[in-house]
Amino acid sequence: MDNYTNARDLAELGFLQQALEEAGLPCRLLEPTEDIPIPALLAAPDADEDNGERYLTFTFVPLDDEDIGDIRLLQIYTVVAPAVASDARAGLAELLMTVNSRLPLGHFGLNDAGELYYRYVWAVGAAHKLPQPDALHVIDLFLMTLGMFGRTVGDVASGNRSAAEAIAALSS
Repeated sequence: MDNYTNARDLAELGFLQQALEEAGLPCRLLEPTEDIPIPALLAAPDADEDNGERYLTFTFVPLDDEDIGDIRLLQIYTVVAPAVASDARAGLAELLMTVNSRLPLGHFGLNDAGELYYRYVWAVGAAHKLPQPDALHVIDLFLMTLGMFGRTVGDVASGNRSAAEAIAALSS
């Protein structure tokens, strides 16, 4: 990524950091490094009883300008369960299909490291800074959705609950 794009994204994430901190969410802005070549904002909305503190990660998805036109993509990402029980994977896949069809935004999935995550990619205009009230509303909806479904999918991922039980509970 070029220096201009990194600087713009870092500034945007800095504005978002300020808005989130004013809303009471502790944050940390990370500048690009060799390991992470794009700026990122980490926010800690709450502590998860099972896994300690949960972080939301905000990054702009790096794309060539001619690929996407006049929008940028802001990714909101969090790990729900850092490890998925091997015997829970098939049931979890079935549960995720059910849950993902009910979500107002984003999706749950498994990353290459085998972690269960929740992710939303928001298309925002490239010519303007992030609309602050809209950004906070999107983040609230992201957190509300995570709160509604995160524990259920996390329990299945860890093997503490069967997928059949979770799906039945969602249907009732």
